[in-house]
Amino acid sequence: MDEIINNPLLWVICSVTVLIIAFQLVAYFRLTRKQAKALDMPDKTCSQSLRVGLITAIGPALGIVIVMVGLMAVLGHPLTWMRLTMIVSASNELAAAQIGAEATGTVFGGADYTPEALMVSWFGMWLNGVGSLVACVLFAKSLGKIKNKVEGGNPRILAIVSGAAMCAIYGNLSAGSLMGGADFVAAWLTGGIATLLFYKIAQKHERLKEYSLGLAMILGTLVGAGIHMVV
Repeated sequence: MDEIINNPLLWVICSVTVLIIAFQLVAYFRLTRKQAKALDMPDKTCSQSLRVGLITAIGPALGIVIVMVGLMAVLGHPLTWMRLTMIVSASNELAAAQIGAEATGTVFGGADYTPEALMVSWFGMWLNGVGSLVACVLFAKSLGKIKNKVEGGNPRILAIVSGAAMCAIYGNLSAGSLMGGADFVAAWLTGGIATLLFYKIAQKHERLKEYSLGLAMILGTLVGAGIHMVV
């Protein structure tokens, strides 16, 4: 199985996809800088936004790295590297791969996990990501029209709808995580309390604002990991 999942040809194919993503990253960054200059946005604001994004990404990245190690052992290094570079959702990729294995009547990563089951897992991961990509291609240009219809001349409506959507997403993600056990609950509570505390402190210390969310996520992750090791 190892000669399939870590095949040199697979490394080459996956590298092409990652290089395309890297090109898109650079192109998008250059475009945002260009638009910032067109809007007379100061460089300090741009640098601050970039710093906030980088710091906030540390927390989720820690969780992804942990799951990535497990995925590499079963799906191989090149495909895991490519998929998490593209999708950046280790839990979704793991679930899709497991569903693919179950469709063949095997256990994901088990002794009966055959090359045929591996192919179905790969196909399941492809299905997991293709929907959002197709939706972006088909509906991205229509989002402006949808936004105008939702507003109906009242910008406050869009703010309410957006806030409700965020609450629904957060509630859905939290509900699933809280069923995972004491370590998940500890991470959730710690992250929430830390977010509130850092927000209060940031009202007096302006510079802390850009780090507050990232620090809260890292703290929640560390506490959750600590509880997991103890329990």
